[in-house]
Amino acid sequence: MHELPIVEDLIRTLDKETEEKHFKKIMEINLVIGELSGVVDECVSMYFEMLSEGHSCEKAELHFEHTHAMLKCAKCGHEFPHGSSFSCPECGGEVRLIKGTGSEFLVKSIKAEQE
Repeated sequence: MHELPIVEDLIRTLDKETEEKHFKKIMEINLVIGELSGVVDECVSMYFEMLSEGHSCEKAELHFEHTHAMLKCAKCGHEFPHGSSFSCPECGGEVRLIKGTGSEFLVKSIKAEQE
């Protein structure tokens, strides 16, 4: 359910971009979602379809790209994407989450018609 305010903010941002860049219509939106964000594609799509009606992004195609949280070994410094293990694949050492990775939700790009 936390996707509702996220989609509302997304549509506000797209409306602002449409006005500033003089777009006629937004046709495609490429989103990046981190694995730790808790954002679910299907919920974003459902809310977007409902809330975008009457906006310049109405009927725009949504495309999702997923990113992993990144881990760093405290022993050898090796960095790698989060997987099923919380130990370093290189040395077996203890790992830590690299702050800020895997929690993103952002617009990577949009495709729009110019006026």
